[in-house]
Amino acid sequence: MEREGAQSAARALGRVVTVTLNPAVDLFVSVKRLQPGMLHRVPTPLLHAGGKGINVAKMLAGLGVPAVATGFLGGNRGDWLHEEIVRQGVDSRFVRIADESRVNVKVIDEDGTLTELNSPAPQFTEADWRMFGDTLKQLCTGADSWLALCGNLPAGCQRDWYKNVIEWAKAHHIKTLLDASGEAFALGIEAKPDVIKPNQHELEQLLGQTLTSVEDVVRAATQIARAGVGLVVVSMGEEGIVAVTPSTAVHVRVPRVPVLSSVGAGDTVVAGLLYGFIHQLPLPETVRFAAAAGTAKVQKPGNLHPSKADIEDCLKTTVIVGTGE
Repeated sequence: MEREGAQSAARALGRVVTVTLNPAVDLFVSVKRLQPGMLHRVPTPLLHAGGKGINVAKMLAGLGVPAVATGFLGGNRGDWLHEEIVRQGVDSRFVRIADESRVNVKVIDEDGTLTELNSPAPQFTEADWRMFGDTLKQLCTGADSWLALCGNLPAGCQRDWYKNVIEWAKAHHIKTLLDASGEAFALGIEAKPDVIKPNQHELEQLLGQTLTSVEDVVRAATQIARAGVGLVVVSMGEEGIVAVTPSTAVHVRVPRVPVLSSVGAGDTVVAGLLYGFIHQLPLPETVRFAAAAGTAKVQKPGNLHPSKADIEDCLKTTVIVGTGE
């Protein structure tokens, strides 16, 4: 009953549509230390539905926020991904394609080091893209309040695809959050999304600068915000999170915790931000909640997401250390 009440309250404010163009079946294995050429005996592997937008949608559903996930799925792996996404409370509205969805292998050492073996993207036809465009427009009508565009674009996709979608969304009064990297990220920012969420390295790549302090990050993020992006949220690892609008900066520091898996931590931060936006929390509290969510995530194995109770526990030691003009 409590979760149903939370979902009803969130639905009154709107839902979130997440886009993952290139999902994958993620296979997680844990080893004491990865040694090339050697036999490794591992505990039971973990299988997860992988993809940044999918991670965001799963986390939101766990927090009681209505979430829709869309993109492309194909073959038997696509069938499994759909079933797994639905099992976790997400409305799965993927376009089916002829090619098989990919599988990725993620090897995690005892010290938290991650080695990834990622498959190439499946092949998409022009008809697939047309069908997906129609699907996305249908999903983003009515009461939908946020569109989250997550991850890198697959090969063959126009580099300005995010930019075009953001321009369309803005014309239809749909709020947008962009979490990507590289050229697609830079072009997407030209359309002035409501929120972007780079990590520090991605921000450095975007600007071609080395940022060595929180103050450097604030200055760089302010530059982007004043160019038209409503909110720039930068995750900085142990330094926490910086969030900057054209006129305000917030810095939230996180506690040091044991890291079991960093996979999906940034996506959990995105979900935490969207949770705060949907529930109309003040910006400092939204950023604090998102930071606590990311901290709770890294303490979970594989791609398991934290519970609301896990996040509330981390909130006790997640501190707003600075706000200012």
